[in-house]
Amino acid sequence: MFDPGIGHLIDGPKIDSPSNAITLTLDYHRLFGEFQIYFQSTGIPHQYRINSTEQSPFLRDPLFPVTRDLTLSPTHTIDPPSSRLLDVHRAIALILKLSGAGEYIERVLRDMEQLDISEDGSTNLGSLAGLRLGGWLTLSVH
Repeated sequence: MFDPGIGHLIDGPKIDSPSNAITLTLDYHRLFGEFQIYFQSTGIPHQYRINSTEQSPFLRDPLFPVTRDLTLSPTHTIDPPSSRLLDVHRAIALILKLSGAGEYIERVLRDMEQLDISEDGSTNLGSLAGLRLGGWLTLSVH
């Protein structure tokens, strides 16, 4: 949707290729995976401005924004992360934040983890069933 034709970069075994990988600390990996931080190219090869979608100075990590050069393998035999994939990640992060969709998705995922029954006997089972029937949710039996 954000970049037609990009799917071939992560199809099948390519999902685990170096061009779709980046090494981050555990906390920053979580923030990246939750689309709360993103990488924006500076125009210099392999250099990115890393920024947060959080605008509140009280909630924002004081590290951001920060500019970093990605470290490449000494012999350049390992592909660097794809700037195209990082651009799509940035677009998704900003759209999720600006539209409020990220908070909605977080709430749905949180609700899926907690199948609670309210005092009135109601549950969010209808929403979960809709997600399952729409192919958005797979259930596993433990």
